Amino acid sequence: MASKLELEEYLYRRAIDIIESTDADYDKENLLFEEVWLPLANLYKDRIMAPKPEGEK
Repeated sequence: MASKLELEEYLYRRAIDIIESTDADYDKENLLFEEVWLPLANLYKDRIMAPKPEGEK
């Protein structure tokens, strides 16, 4: 199984592929959201949802 860092790298490379594609901007936005941003947020949801330690902004 791939590590979080390897999965993150794959998602960033996928984002670059989507951005450099000849698809319409609307299609790119949808692909980025579905194939990159949602999986990336899911990958780090434990850190997103965790309460911040006291004294940290």
